[in-house]
Amino acid sequence: MPGASSKAFWIDGPIMDIDVYYSPRHQTFIAVYLTIYADSTFYYRFLKAERPIIPCYAPGGDKNSDHVENLLKYDWSEEQVLYKAKPGLGGAFIYAGGIHTEYFGSNDVINGGTRLLLSWTAPTGQNPGSADSEYQIVTAEVNIA
Repeated sequence: MPGASSKAFWIDGPIMDIDVYYSPRHQTFIAVYLTIYADSTFYYRFLKAERPIIPCYAPGGDKNSDHVENLLKYDWSEEQVLYKAKPGLGGAFIYAGGIHTEYFGSNDVINGGTRLLLSWTAPTGQNPGSADSEYQIVTAEVNIA
């Protein structure tokens, strides 16, 4: 694990699970993640560019640039809460959180819409050898306006 004085390459913070996607609606990149603090909260940040980021393949995009290079070129916003998950059946924190893009078709965040599907795993507190298993996989829909 990096020391307390280490510097992240492209985004700072105590980040555990992270997904980054391009949002045509917001014309920027958005990072969704959990932190190492086990607070069962999904956070997000967006890339703060001086003008809209438009992919090179889209109308109006710069054909001479790779729009992913913007991840290193610009700073990220301050951390904001996206979704607070309820503890699992066993009352423990969630982990292995992530996003599932394209689930909502034309209204999905990567297609210019506002809907985003989150999923995570939580311990049930049940005996691992029982039929109830020891983990549950949970999903939630959020809207990013």
